[in-house]
This record gives sequence, C-alpha cells and structure tokens, in this order.
Amino acid sequence: MNNTSSLEHFFSQLKYWLPVFFITLIILETAFLLIRFGKMSVKETKVNVLTGLTAILAQSVVKMYFLTGLYPAVYEHRIWDIGFTLPAWLLGFFLYTFIQFATHYFYHKVRIFWCLHEVHHSAIHMNTTTGLRNSIFDIVSLDIFFLLIPLIGVNPLIYFILYTLNKFWGSLIHINESIISRVPFLEYILVTPSIHHIHHARNIPYLDKNYGEIIPWYDKLFGTYASTKEKPVYGTLQVQHELGFWETQVHEFKKLVQDIRKAKNWKHKLGYIFMPPGWHPGDSSGTAYSLQKEYAGKDPASGKIGSV
Repeated sequence: MNNTSSLEHFFSQLKYWLPVFFITLIILETAFLLIRFGKMSVKETKVNVLTGLTAILAQSVVKMYFLTGLYPAVYEHRIWDIGFTLPAWLLGFFLYTFIQFATHYFYHKVRIFWCLHEVHHSAIHMNTTTGLRNSIFDIVSLDIFFLLIPLIGVNPLIYFILYTLNKFWGSLIHINESIISRVPFLEYILVTPSIHHIHHARNIPYLDKNYGEIIPWYDKLFGTYASTKEKPVYGTLQVQHELGFWETQVHEFKKLVQDIRKAKNWKHKLGYIFMPPGWHPGDSSGTAYSLQKEYAGKDPASGKIGSV
C-alpha cells in the first residue's frame, strides 16, 4: 500500500470514529456532571444538540459535496507541487491554523458574520455539546478561504485529515471546566479548554480574545491572547439567559434588521452590516475594543489587533 492509499485509509477510519468519539465524550461528561453535581443544563444541552444536528443537515450538501469536490479541482491548478513531504504537512498545518484564526477574527469583527457566529457564543454554560451549537445558515461563508490551501499546493487529503483532527480537538476544548481546567505546560503549545473557555466568556477583558482553536501562537503574535485572570462568565453581552432553538438562530439577525431600518442613509446601513458588533453611526463605545479600553483605562494607541 503506497503513502496516498495509507493516508486515505487513515482518513476514512478517522472520520467514522469522530461521531463515536463525540457521542462518547458527551455521555461521559453528562454522567460526571450528574454524579458530581446532581444537575446540568438540560434545556441548553437539548438546544445545543438540536442545533448541531440541524446545522449538519443544512450544511451537508454544500460542505460535504460542493467543497469536497472543489478542493481537488482547485488542487489541479496548484501553484506549487509539494506532494506528501514533511514541508507539505507543516505548510498545511500552519496555513490551516492561520486561516482558522483569521476567519474566526472576522466572524467577531464584521457584524453580518457575527450574526452567524454569535449562535455558538450564546450558550451560557460550557460543555462538550456547546461545540455543536452553530448557525444553520452558515453554509459556506468564510470557509471558502480554506481553498487557498490546495491552491498553494497542499494535497486536499492533508487538509481533510487536519480538519478532522481539529474537530476531535475542538470537541475537547469545550468540555466543562469542572472536568478539565488549566493545563499550564500544555497552554504554551496547544489551545487548552481553559484558554478556549475565555473565548466564550462575556467578561469585558475576555471579549474577542483567544481566536485560535488548535495553537495559541497567532493570538500571542497579534495581541489577542488572554490568560485566566478571573472566572469566566459565559454568554454574550446581550445574552445572559438560556435561549430556545429558533431564538438562538435568529435573534441577532432581528437586531441587525432593526438597526438597518432605523439608519438614516446607506452609509449607516452598510456600517451596521460590516462594522463590528456594538457600532453605531458616530459611536463605537459599544464595541469590544472600546469597552476594554474604558475598562482598562489605557491609551487606545497600541498597533496590535484586538489589544486593549
């Protein structure tokens, strides 16, 4: 069996084990929380699971067929041919993690994208099922930028393996903090649950921090990294209670439509769509950057993306 066949076999096994791993993790986590504390958020867990299943069905046609077919097509027009060498794996890894970081950043900084991504952040409890909580309307959006990976010359199979491994790790970093909290040494190398829990917090110092899902290096490089200083309080500035399924999916879009209708001109309308959440014409005091500047009492001139 050649290298390509071995990788294809590995990937096929990996993707089949992913749902088994995820379901097992949810069951074990739920059992622990019930035994240890005698309770858990039943309503929100149901919404998480239902949202995840619906999102998978809604996105399956495009993401499983369109993009899966598109990656090899783009690879046929690759700029470089680097095969399955070690540099190909390293390049694929760093491209994947950087694009994930960058697109995640724009999901937070462009309001129309935030309307999609906020679904994931609207959970006020943290557990493995939170990883399932995604917008059913986010069909492709910024995922299209991952096509840069095969265009550069990284074999699509390398991307799909990296993607699947990311899903394994992504399920772990949402695990309840009562089970896994800080792992100090590992935090220098990988995004741990405590690092990602900060990303889900609505504490002012934690807003728009820790975008990385696998490695924390880009956050440290661009000034968006935060370590644990205070206990995270989950949810968003607007969501501080459990939401139902449809309310979870559409409440941010409703607010956006209301703001657009109230806008006096097209410039303001476009501003509401493309400026950061919390922005209003002539007033950015509600954005994460301004709130953190006010909270910290520091000068805004910093030069680093997302820094306080």
